[in-house]
Amino acid sequence: MDAPVTSEIVLLTLGLVLSGYVSGIIAGLLGVGGGIILVPVLFQTFVWFDFPAHLQIHMAVGTSLAIICFTGGQSARSHLKRGAVDIEILRSWAVYVGLGALSGALLARLIVPEGLKLIFATLALVLGARMLRGAKRQDETGALLSLRVQKPLAGITGFLSALMGIGGGTLSVPLLGAAGRDMHHAVATSACLSVIIAVPAAVGFMLGGWTIPDLPPFTLGYVNLLALAVMIPASMMGAPTGAHFAHLLSARQLELVFAGFLLLSGTRMILALV
Repeated sequence: MDAPVTSEIVLLTLGLVLSGYVSGIIAGLLGVGGGIILVPVLFQTFVWFDFPAHLQIHMAVGTSLAIICFTGGQSARSHLKRGAVDIEILRSWAVYVGLGALSGALLARLIVPEGLKLIFATLALVLGARMLRGAKRQDETGALLSLRVQKPLAGITGFLSALMGIGGGTLSVPLLGAAGRDMHHAVATSACLSVIIAVPAAVGFMLGGWTIPDLPPFTLGYVNLLALAVMIPASMMGAPTGAHFAHLLSARQLELVFAGFLLLSGTRMILALV
């Protein structure tokens, strides 16, 4: 391996370590594990290091999902140990969520990079605006959606989450609330759903990008293995720092920070389309 290639790999590794650490701080600060943070961080990293333009967003989404397989699994185990997970919902929704995620991942290859950026940007801006406005707290009123309606919506959640490269918490928690689950159980169950989304979706992105030309070194399809190996421990190192700062802010202040991040991420993707 010649010197220029070696230096590029070293610089990319250092960039991913820094990006992973920063994403960990943000994740700890905002209380999310998520691709809603990882995707824009990975996308910007791949742009900085001049990855082929037709790979940048797809690889950011695929790699984010692969990372969530590990970080989401750790979170899910913690919630399961505390008995906060609604097993009935998992059994009812799992197949629909998993098939939706796999479908989204396999179909992502057919979506041009501009289309995938637009999907991410639109959902990020909508969710950011909703958080900025502030969700109205209501007393528990039971399930607002029948089981017959919940299942296809769970599939759509898996599908959209795969396209966005997220574990689905920003989509599944409101859906679980509409299914009659309180916030505590919704968050815990969503952690398990994130793994059910991430595993088939990550596999789908690996398979979907398997034959793509011009793949950078250390990649399997649309998943960058170097980013995967570097960002998982780096993000875990940064998370405690973010969690420390989170305790210094009120719930509403954290909500506003998260909303600001979503709006900035969505705007960044829109600018990338210009």
